[in-house]
Amino acid sequence: MGNEVTTPYHLQRREFLSEDPIRGEFIVATVQDTREISDEDESWKWGMVQLEICDGYRWIGFDFEMRDHSERLNSLAKINLLAEVINQMREAIELEVESRDARPHVLYLSEASVA
Repeated sequence: MGNEVTTPYHLQRREFLSEDPIRGEFIVATVQDTREISDEDESWKWGMVQLEICDGYRWIGFDFEMRDHSERLNSLAKINLLAEVINQMREAIELEVESRDARPHVLYLSEASVA
């Protein structure tokens, strides 16, 4: 085993956003835990804090800068705003799903079967 160095994480999660992974829709969230890095070793300033999202065609990545207090406040405000908008989007989709499911069923040709 030797001198293996393992990087601890507060969060390291990768998920497919679709039940069909071939579609390539994913989210990756990474927050490195820098608590055990000594104050003298300034590498703690560059610990990884990233969010990546892909819909199968387009990819977007967010870096959350944490080097100084101002950057940390900005990163926290950025993730809070993203979370707020995403939660509002989820609520709006829930309402739209409910509305569309309540409509009279329309049989699309792709759903029709021939006897």
